[in-house]
Amino acid sequence: MAWPELSIEDFPPRRDDEPSSLRQDIIDELSDHFACALNRELLKNSDEDLAKQRVLSQFGDPIKIARQLWLDAMKEKIMSQRIMTGISAVMTVCCIAVVGIAWSMMQESRAFNLQMLEQFKLAQEKSASETSGELQPILFQLEQEGSEEQPAIGFEGTLSKGDGNNPVFTLEAVSDKNGLLDFGKLPWGNYILTLKAPWGAAPQAEQITTIPGRKYEQTIICPAHAPRDVQVEFQVNWESMPDDQEYFLLCDFRSIDFEKTTRGRIFRLISSEKIQDRHWLYRHNMNKESERSVYLIDVKNDRVTRCPLAADGKYENLDPQKLTWYPTVEILQGIYSSPTVYLIKKNELSQLAEINVLYAPKVLWFQNNNLKFGNYPVPQASTGLFVTPFRNIEIDPELVVNMTPSELKQIHGFKADRSTIETYTASEKQPNVWKINIPDLFPITLESGSLNSAL
Repeated sequence: MAWPELSIEDFPPRRDDEPSSLRQDIIDELSDHFACALNRELLKNSDEDLAKQRVLSQFGDPIKIARQLWLDAMKEKIMSQRIMTGISAVMTVCCIAVVGIAWSMMQESRAFNLQMLEQFKLAQEKSASETSGELQPILFQLEQEGSEEQPAIGFEGTLSKGDGNNPVFTLEAVSDKNGLLDFGKLPWGNYILTLKAPWGAAPQAEQITTIPGRKYEQTIICPAHAPRDVQVEFQVNWESMPDDQEYFLLCDFRSIDFEKTTRGRIFRLISSEKIQDRHWLYRHNMNKESERSVYLIDVKNDRVTRCPLAADGKYENLDPQKLTWYPTVEILQGIYSSPTVYLIKKNELSQLAEINVLYAPKVLWFQNNNLKFGNYPVPQASTGLFVTPFRNIEIDPELVVNMTPSELKQIHGFKADRSTIETYTASEKQPNVWKINIPDLFPITLESGSLNSAL
């Protein structure tokens, strides 16, 4: 039998990537080396067992050597396989981690989607309820000015749904004993609110906007009472008043009501009262002489009287000797625009009714130091008009070189500069001194101060 005795079974278990002839090649190579070594030892000593013993001592166990040679031959492949196994294990772990993270994200996404779905459902329900016209209360708490939470009772209110031009619907209500103006439950959106005091005063209409799902409440401060009479003193400042004549000023705070001109010459007068950010407008009763606000001022004697008028509000011829004069006159509380001021000589009072046909006299005014001309209806509040109904306005000839005498005779008025036009306040809380400033009208020149002196 060949020595050493080596068998394929002495090697480690066969691997799939192992070359088929590797084991036999190792056995053949190793057997050849051991046989050569044994032959050399037999030449030295004929004892075969001793020779084998010396060869084994020199080379070692042939089976271990065969195994080592096999391992050296397979080492690179084994290491590559182990590296691949490690990489595969790492990749497996990474894949498991990715799957875990993805699963966790899916769970979070699922929870988020459920939450969003719930919110969307609630939003849909809310939108559906709003679209279907969910109703919310709209009410106003009305309180009197100057009193601590004193209710304003009996004020009328109108609430219109829409932009005011084409309202969808309109509701009316009256403030109760607690000052509550309750329009009930209404759909959300834009509304136009109008108010009216028991005596007729009313602020301008205002828009309110209600929010879906919310109750609308607002506190409004209202006038405590109807306008009352207060004493007013007139103070006339007229530096260039002619000395040769006794003049009277007819101050008419009314205006022509152009909305009713088809029914004849109708007058109107609107005063106001400011409370917080609202201007409460009061339309005077033109059938009451005390509310017409037309006054005659005796400039020389510094006295005033309420000007008598016809039943239709037109002027009447007057006899100054039959008039009762006072240092002050009673005027309803409120803020008034500047009046139309007529400059009347004493002897012209008996012809006062002739002013009724002076519908729109020709007036002049300065604009950028240039004269302008136009026709203005009278009386007309807030325009700063001064009218000489029985004589034409005198003008410096240098300013009107291109006008004929007949054209100049048609000019009966002067309009003050807009920046100098004032308003007048009649109040219970302060002395009421109304100053009437007359510009230089005899004649009007650029240097006379007519540009700066006005009502």
